[in-house]
Amino acid sequence: MLAIAWEYLTGRSVATDPTDRLSAEWPPHPDRVCQALVAAWGNADADDTGKAALDWLMAQPPPQLAVPKDALEAAVVKTYVPVNDTEGPSRSAYNEKQLKLLPQQRMRKERYFPATNVGAETCALIWPDADAGDFRQTLADICAQVTNIGHSSSLVRMWICDDPPAATLMPSDRHGDVRLRVSGPGRLDRLCTAFAQDQRPPMSAWQSYEQQDEEKDKVLFGAFDKRLIVLRQVGGERFNLVQAPALIQALRGTLIKAADKIPLAKSLFSGHEPGTTTPMQRSHVALLPLPAVGDSEGGIGDRFSDGHLLGLALALPRDVDPSEEQAIFTCLAQAFNFGEGKQVLTLGKAGTMEIRLDEQEVVKRALRPYTWTQASATWATVCPIALDRMPPRRHADHDAWAAEQIAIACERQGLPAPIAIRLTGTGPLMGVPHPRHIPPLIRGSGQRSWHCNALIQFPQRVSGPLLLGAGRYKGYGLCRPLPYRSLTGEQIVEDTP
Repeated sequence: MLAIAWEYLTGRSVATDPTDRLSAEWPPHPDRVCQALVAAWGNADADDTGKAALDWLMAQPPPQLAVPKDALEAAVVKTYVPVNDTEGPSRSAYNEKQLKLLPQQRMRKERYFPATNVGAETCALIWPDADAGDFRQTLADICAQVTNIGHSSSLVRMWICDDPPAATLMPSDRHGDVRLRVSGPGRLDRLCTAFAQDQRPPMSAWQSYEQQDEEKDKVLFGAFDKRLIVLRQVGGERFNLVQAPALIQALRGTLIKAADKIPLAKSLFSGHEPGTTTPMQRSHVALLPLPAVGDSEGGIGDRFSDGHLLGLALALPRDVDPSEEQAIFTCLAQAFNFGEGKQVLTLGKAGTMEIRLDEQEVVKRALRPYTWTQASATWATVCPIALDRMPPRRHADHDAWAAEQIAIACERQGLPAPIAIRLTGTGPLMGVPHPRHIPPLIRGSGQRSWHCNALIQFPQRVSGPLLLGAGRYKGYGLCRPLPYRSLTGEQIVEDTP
């Protein structure tokens, strides 16, 4: 076994998520730790013995991680710092241009330094089957030279550990709870080449990891995989939630057309058994809008939380097998013509939406999968839930009847019956329109569905995406988690947003 352990001397990890400059990277990606080792080796004498040891280390399989369970992301504060030095005039030409090179005279640009409060607990990368042999002492010497992981203010002490803490994240062959960057064979040479050419470190490979803690056993999962395929809007008109059903229908038609020669993908997009019009008896691909909405009580939201769409997304069923997943991505590659990577959806006189399929997660909160998949006990609808039936005409209390139907919709996905359901108009989320403004779901018989907004609380945490009701595959019934919110008056302790 080989374990590289470290502790944060200030109790804080200062590192920026490479996909989102406003978010802190936590847990630290294994490749970032390896880059810290490379930096320490390079700042010393960069000898061949150290290079051989680092080459061996980076060629090992993805390591296990041991990180504190109670780490909390600190508030991100915007700061302004002087820009880097620029080339000035010769000394003989002393003038105002030279004065502008002084830090107090330079322009200031906004910067963010996202951080995570870690505490004094030990972190570690663990390779349970690795035998460092003669490289062990060399690696120990390099670890002793490491001063920081991430930002220069993220001070650490690092060592080779014989008794590391228990792993909290394990590498996974399937879609895990988080995706982290890992090193691989030849990584050191690529880093050295980039450094020699004065370039930033190139992006490394990504690896899925699964949590290994007791809290995970307390989280329930619905019918859909938590990794969303995000389609970001990059052009066209500005649309809102009222127009979302029509855009979802346009996207669905585009994907079905692209899958015409891929029966398996066509079946998963259309919801019909291959080659028939018989509805599938299992979950299939769901399409959902990604609107800018905010939670005023949770401090998430601003004047831009008006319900305008930032893109669309695909949610795969949790029981999708590798062959089905391959068919879906093959279809997406054809639909988006990966050379250009874009697709245009037309919505009649309302205009067009140009969307892009890529792996980049951007700053906008609505485009982050975690916004929709964070485990929570309390959820609020963003798009109204389309109920399976119309309410009985003589029912004394339509709200009570609707709550019963929502509970049934939850149980059909294997979730427990909610302990509280409250029907709302616009609800607690800023930017969510009243159900009467959303076009109703039209059934195959031509009948309109009855839909409503609701606040829902489960007896325990549920991981998203949470899509409920008859229109869950077509953008209806999309819910957003509301951490720290309770409908029963009980205190809820959940993950930070």
